[in-house]
Amino acid sequence: MISISLFLGVFVLIISQIYALSRFYEEKINLKKFNTYLILIILTIAATLNSIFINGFIRIIFSVIMLAIGNFMIFKKKLNETIVSTIFCYLILSLADIISALLLIIIFSKDANFIKNEYFATFIGNILVSFVFIIIIMIPIVKTTYMKLIDLTNKLKIKNLILSCILLIISINFLMAIIYYDMNSIYVIITNSLLLLIYSYIVFKAINEKNNNIMIKAENASLMNSLSEYENMVDRQRIDNHENKNQLLIIKNMINKKDKNVIKYIDTIIKDEKEDDEALYTKVKTIPSGGLQGIIYQKMLTMKDNNISFSLDVSRDVRKIDLDSLGMENNYKLCKIIGVLLDNAIEESIKIENKCVMISLYIDEDMLIIEIANRFDSEINLEKIDDEGFTSKGEGHGYGLSLVKNIISENSDTFTNERKIINDVFKQTIKVKIK
Repeated sequence: MISISLFLGVFVLIISQIYALSRFYEEKINLKKFNTYLILIILTIAATLNSIFINGFIRIIFSVIMLAIGNFMIFKKKLNETIVSTIFCYLILSLADIISALLLIIIFSKDANFIKNEYFATFIGNILVSFVFIIIIMIPIVKTTYMKLIDLTNKLKIKNLILSCILLIISINFLMAIIYYDMNSIYVIITNSLLLLIYSYIVFKAINEKNNNIMIKAENASLMNSLSEYENMVDRQRIDNHENKNQLLIIKNMINKKDKNVIKYIDTIIKDEKEDDEALYTKVKTIPSGGLQGIIYQKMLTMKDNNISFSLDVSRDVRKIDLDSLGMENNYKLCKIIGVLLDNAIEESIKIENKCVMISLYIDEDMLIIEIANRFDSEINLEKIDDEGFTSKGEGHGYGLSLVKNIISENSDTFTNERKIINDVFKQTIKVKIK
């Protein structure tokens, strides 16, 4: 027969788990709804019956399934988030269970069998576990860890996530068997080691798949940005052609009228053009061809369109190098790196009044040094700036610098990156090893 004390102990345990989930979600439990109380009572009854009648080795599986169902019905989160929060909650609960058992062993100087028979799944035992459990979830790093897990598993396929969770539950069950059941620890270690290998492989493949998706997303964003800028260049060319046609019509009309100011008018046009795009193109032409020249010219035109003042300083020794010696692949990677850094400098400059971007290229021994500096007025965290998704620009941003970081880390023999903040200027330095 089910005792009232056991039922109450399980009820407290269920309440503590639902409270933990509400902390993870940063969402209050709706106590005004009758359904909330009904779900809590049903979970308590099911958990009580589970602890009495279900075999110990599958008890945890049933417990997790019941908690997941209750979690979904109360908080109505996405399936991925429901699974991760439930498993994480049970991991902490298992840790609290182990700590509680060890505390009881120390306090009463008894072995695990005594604790299992006298306190396991009892009112006192459940109250102690709930107390330890609540203390653990109040630790700030627990919430931070949960948020990291959600971020890591956000893009995982649901079948991979479920399989990983099942293996993890089985591993926990075997680990708990050392404390609560008469099972040879050698078998537990062997089984857990095999499960850990399988689990690690699945997690590695899943995270690798997510990283690949993030890389593709960042590259596509960079490509779309470049295409947009090329479209703007085409529009600019169309406008220039239209303007040139109008200028020619004016000149033709002035010639027909034998206007003496025609020469002066032509000189004015030529002067304007020279002071405009021609001067810009002349500067960029000092950069060796191979892709880098084109990407910098493209970004400088974008700066011009956004009224950002800029400077380009190319040392004489840079003009003599051959970027083709880097190879096509490294040249492509260099263009991606510089494209991302210039995009970031432009985006930051647009937000402030004193818009300024400075670019300089020079040679230091066998290294091509490319420095990109811009003014800023927001806070820059140099430690987190490369993290995936870290940004102050809003959703959908924050992967460009992560892409740069991955390219440089995978090609550290060719590229290195340094960054520093001097007053209100943020400077990034890319060093490229040239043959």
